[in-house]
Amino acid sequence: MRIKRNILFIAIPALLVFAVIGFLLQSGNAVETPGAPPPPVAVDSTKCIAQTEYMRSNHMKVLNEWRHSSVREGNRVYTAHNGSRFQKSLNTCLGCHSNKLFCFNCHMYANVKPKCWNCHLSPMETP
Repeated sequence: MRIKRNILFIAIPALLVFAVIGFLLQSGNAVETPGAPPPPVAVDSTKCIAQTEYMRSNHMKVLNEWRHSSVREGNRVYTAHNGSRFQKSLNTCLGCHSNKLFCFNCHMYANVKPKCWNCHLSPMETP
């Protein structure tokens, strides 16, 4: 009787250990390691993402679409019609339009108050 009890004390934990090891080996295959992040896209500040006339009338639409797709969908690269690639960032625009009064003068003339600076630091506030 004592031998059966000793065998049970050894066999049951051994079976549990083998079951746990088997489970871990099987579940280890189900876990995917995340891929490497995509390489950063160089910001091309030497040219605008679109024609001047289009940007004058649609820049807020473009910025709103960029904000939505980059923040909510994680798509941070914009491909222009000519194939050029840009980071979807206000810094892409400010790379060319770095004059502190560029946005301010036009928005004052049009009597609009954009919400960009609710989240971003205004060029007027930077040293």
